[in-house]
This record gives sequence, structure tokens and C-alpha cells, in this order.
Amino acid sequence: MSRILSAAVKYRIIFSIVVLLAATMLFSCENDMMTVIKLSSKDSIPDVSITNVNVKQSEMGRITLELTAPKMISFQTRDAYTELPNGLKIIFYDSLMQPKSELTANYGISWDSKQVMEARGNVVIKNFQKQEQLNTESLLYDRLGRKVSTKEFVKITTPDRTILGKGMESDELFDNWVIKDVSSTIYVEEK
Repeated sequence: MSRILSAAVKYRIIFSIVVLLAATMLFSCENDMMTVIKLSSKDSIPDVSITNVNVKQSEMGRITLELTAPKMISFQTRDAYTELPNGLKIIFYDSLMQPKSELTANYGISWDSKQVMEARGNVVIKNFQKQEQLNTESLLYDRLGRKVSTKEFVKITTPDRTILGKGMESDELFDNWVIKDVSSTIYVEEK
């Protein structure tokens, strides 16, 4: 009888431990899951959402650039950023406020703390005065250094040639550019 009683007591102790562990796991999973839901919902809901964006930047009373986009959303997280998920167009103006160059892309993102903007998807830069055009799939713009760069494939078309390569650096107005790894140059014959 003592063997049966001790087996029953052991069974109750083991059962109690299993129930206690299961309850602990359930409650801890619930808390963790609620934390995950709170964190993920905060990151997925923008703090600011604007449609039909038109922003003009000026220096000393002269417009230096104009940004237009169908939609802009901003997230004020620790690493605050702004997205232009439906495309963008930026026109850069010269000192006489004439359009000098233009950037268009299917998507844009700008990180506030890094002062860096990235354009992706069918990125095109046009320099109107030099009649030059850059085509690529991804482009970084360093606002502090006022430099544009990419590590992707690039195609630059000028009035007398087309240059293909990988990687490029330029000033923000696309006046002075350098292709890092030129793969071919095609010269256009004048007629």
C-alpha cells in the first residue's frame, strides 16, 4: 500500500510541476506576443502620411530644388525615415532658378539622422544643360556631401556617346560624373 501511495504522490507532484510549467509558458508567450504586436504595429503605421507632395527648398530666397511625389509617409522611430513609396521627382535649379537637372524614380527613402536618400527602381537623372542622362536601378544621395553614387549597373547617354558600366559617382547636379568600371562606350556619329 505504501508503494501505491508513494506512486500516487509522485504522480501528483509531477503533474503539478507539468501544469505549473505549462501555465508559465502560456503566460510568458502571451506577454511576449503582446510585445511583438505592439512593436510591429508601431513600425507599420506611419506617424505622418501626405498625398500629392510638393516641397520646395530655397537658399537666400532662391529655389534650389523641388520635390514632387504622389505619396509620402514618415516614421518617427529611433532611426526616423521618410518613404516615397509611389515614386518621386526632384528638380534641381541653378542660381538663376532655371531647371538644371532632374531625378525620377519608382521609390525613395530618406533617413533623417544619416542625411542620406536612396532612390530605387527605374532611376533616371537628366542634366538639361549638358543634355546627359543617367539610367540605373539604385542611387544614393548624400545630402551633406552633396554627392550621388551607385554600385549598380549604369548607362550614361551624352550627345555624342553612350557609356555602360558598373558603379558611378557624381555631384548632385550631375555636372561631373565618373563611372567606376566602364564595360563599353558607344560613340554616336553626327549626321
